Amino acid sequence: ANLIALNLDTLPDSGFISCNTLAAALETSPTTIWRWSKNGRLPKPHRLGEGTTRWRVSEIRAALACLAA
Repeated sequence: ANLIALNLDTLPDSGFISCNTLAAALETSPTTIWRWSKNGRLPKPHRLGEGTTRWRVSEIRAALACLAA
């Protein structure tokens, strides 16, 4: 998990991350990522195409900074 968390830190702000990768980085389940996104704890994902939904790295960083504050 540390390797994935490190990768989250090294991704560009303009990058996108999948639900499964985000869940692994936050050490939780994809179901929890969707729940947090739905209740406003995390930002809403972006639909990039048919069957492709991703979260923007900069938006995730901002949300995590607010949660940590």
